[in-house]
Amino acid sequence: MAEMSKEMKIVIIVNVIVAFIYGFLELIIPEIYYQLTDAPAFDVQALRVCGGALVVLGIFGIIAIIRADWEKVKITFELAIAYEILLLILDIVAYITITGSATWITGQIIATIIKIILIVINIYFYLREEKRT
Repeated sequence: MAEMSKEMKIVIIVNVIVAFIYGFLELIIPEIYYQLTDAPAFDVQALRVCGGALVVLGIFGIIAIIRADWEKVKITFELAIAYEILLLILDIVAYITITGSATWITGQIIATIIKIILIVINIYFYLREEKRT
């Protein structure tokens, strides 16, 4: 049993917080989120699916912190990294192919920057944790 490092737990907590914020916005209040972002198209089902996935990842993050066993948590962390990369690709494609308002474009840029930061941090600490165990 390989105990997770304190830094890895902090990284997971940051991921959980971001996942719950975006998950709440997209799952619970998609209409308000749509109005805030001034998105060019509104698909409540797509927002709720993405929000639901984020909430599930957040819940698994909490479970990972409670278990604190790297070998048990590793696959969930890999899944989260893959999901973030997929969302990043989709955001970049949307930014390039969809014409939107200045508010929506700004929101896309901010979300893209947040995803890039999370992906880099997650991959760095994942590799570091792998070396440690």
